[in-house]
Amino acid sequence: TTTPTLSFLSCIIISIAINALCRFYSLNFQKSYILIISFDKQFYQNLLFRRVLIMTKMTTEEAFVKVLQMHGIEHSFGIIGSAFMPISDIFPDAGITFWDVAHETNGGLIADGYTRATGKMSMVVAQNGPGITGLVTPIKTAYWNHTPLLLVTPQAANKTMGQGGFQEVEQMNLFKDMVCYQEEVRDPSRMAEVLNRVIEKAIRGSAPAQINVPRDYWTQVIDIDLPPIVRLERQGGGVDAIKKAADLLSNSKFPVILSGAGVVIGGAIEETKKLAEKLDSPVCSGYQHNDSFPGSHPLAVGPLGYNGSKAAMELISKADVVLALGTRLNPFSTLPGYGIDYWPKNANIIQVDINPDRIGLTKKVTVGISGDAKLVAQQIFEKLSSSAGDTDRQKRKDLIHQTKSAWLQKLSSLDHEDDDEGTVWNQEA
Repeated sequence: TTTPTLSFLSCIIISIAINALCRFYSLNFQKSYILIISFDKQFYQNLLFRRVLIMTKMTTEEAFVKVLQMHGIEHSFGIIGSAFMPISDIFPDAGITFWDVAHETNGGLIADGYTRATGKMSMVVAQNGPGITGLVTPIKTAYWNHTPLLLVTPQAANKTMGQGGFQEVEQMNLFKDMVCYQEEVRDPSRMAEVLNRVIEKAIRGSAPAQINVPRDYWTQVIDIDLPPIVRLERQGGGVDAIKKAADLLSNSKFPVILSGAGVVIGGAIEETKKLAEKLDSPVCSGYQHNDSFPGSHPLAVGPLGYNGSKAAMELISKADVVLALGTRLNPFSTLPGYGIDYWPKNANIIQVDINPDRIGLTKKVTVGISGDAKLVAQQIFEKLSSSAGDTDRQKRKDLIHQTKSAWLQKLSSLDHEDDDEGTVWNQEA
């Protein structure tokens, strides 16, 4: 109010009344507060425009759903169960669609696919115990797919844990190596705080994150002020590391780019094209990440790893510098194929990954850059020398074309599968 005649107590009473109406009519109000501005000089000096917050009373399920709304989560996948019905009951009023699937595994896979296709985070949930165990495969799949996903695991009642409570399972241990973060709600009053943190961790880690909620914590009435969203900017890597990487690429005679999922997640495809075209370097894709570079581009040579491109393998084996952009360099993604142990033994390796824990984990690395693929690629491009890529440029371009053509001709002739030594299965067929 800006009316000086209203007393401080009156303002509080009015705010409480408005808050009650808001809670009654809609789930869209995040908090109630009053701002007191006095035209009385002394009163103004005492308050200094301080905002007086009124803690809102709501149920734990209301707090949970309001945090989902704050983060724009509109879809939840799973099978209805009594352990989370308090939240699913108010999904319709909150504008959240619950997709009841035939099996929990289906729900997890659909949630993973939905988030990967739309870029919007979704939620997967199931009945505690056997329902939750059905989510193991899709959550690990989402983890390796770099999918930020909210995993909600209702737990057996807190007061019966350890006594063989209803469908009791150690759900935190179950997912400990399948999520980037997990946390259990320790008190009903912390419901919104914990959920907000878990969602943020999933976004920052680009992976599933788990919130474990004892089922007897629902329907509790709590005083709460909804937590703020703290969204961190993606980092662009260290200045010295960027310069060293640019110098290595600028002086390279045979640079090769290996593009991974981070290029897709970070929206760095155009930046990768600019780097490749500046250097005239062949671009290999990580296993299952053909979408990280346009296959129609003259410098695209196909994927490494299992059943990958022989052309990609032959070309990367000749590299003196490899820019592994947005990739964990997973062992399966660099698996030898066609009898070629192609990973370059003496090349300088530049690994760029948003997760510092992955850098240098599987391959020896010359320069490690922890950062977003797009931001890092932009900075490396800006610091390349004017002559970067000039050494043996035409020779390299010709070799890329010849190697790709030879592999395409080989592929066109593969109308049957040859038997491995000592077997006759295909011959008999």
